[in-house]
Amino acid sequence: MSNVIKMPKRFDYSASSEFNNLLADIFSKCGDGGVVTLDCVNMDYIDSAGIGLLVMAHKKALSARATITMAFVKQSIKEILMLANLQKLIEIK
Repeated sequence: MSNVIKMPKRFDYSASSEFNNLLADIFSKCGDGGVVTLDCVNMDYIDSAGIGLLVMAHKKALSARATITMAFVKQSIKEILMLANLQKLIEIK
C-alpha cells in the first residue's frame, strides 16, 4: 500500500501537528507494511524541528513495519538532509 503526504512549503515546528496527524491516520489505515511517500515538490525550507519530525516519522514507520521515502527533494533541502545523515533512515529521491 502506498500513501502520499504533500509536504508544506516550510517544514518546521508549525507543521508538526498536521504532519503527525496525517502520519497517524496513514499508519492506522495501512496496518503492517507499506510505503509512505513525502512529496517535497513544494518544500523550500526545513529546520532542525523539521528534521526531528522526520526522525520521529521514521521511528513510527518502523513500528508500523512501513518505510518512508522523500520524493522531488530540491538540492538545497537534500544537502541539509545529508548533513543530518537522514539518508540512512529515509530514502531521499
